[in-house]
Amino acid sequence: MPMTEPERHELYELAKRHVNHRFADLMISALPPDPTRLATRDDLAVLGADLRTEMDELSGSLRAEMRDLTSQQTRTLMIGLVPSITALAITQIVLATLA
Repeated sequence: MPMTEPERHELYELAKRHVNHRFADLMISALPPDPTRLATRDDLAVLGADLRTEMDELSGSLRAEMRDLTSQQTRTLMIGLVPSITALAITQIVLATLA
């Protein structure tokens, strides 16, 4: 049930009387003038679910991208290592036959 303007003023007066004037000013300034703009627990639950869904999607795409990059890096390393190992093996064979 939305808060009416008289109830809002009453809340301000109670805060001013029981805490202090500064607290009452800060509290009222933190509340939106339109009470329908206050977030409810249901609003926060929906927002949380939306955020979790978005994070799951981002997590999945990040994992896929990391897997692709790791695969590409491994392929590049292997392509670079095979000729080096082959050249080293040939060098050893040549040196062994000369010795």
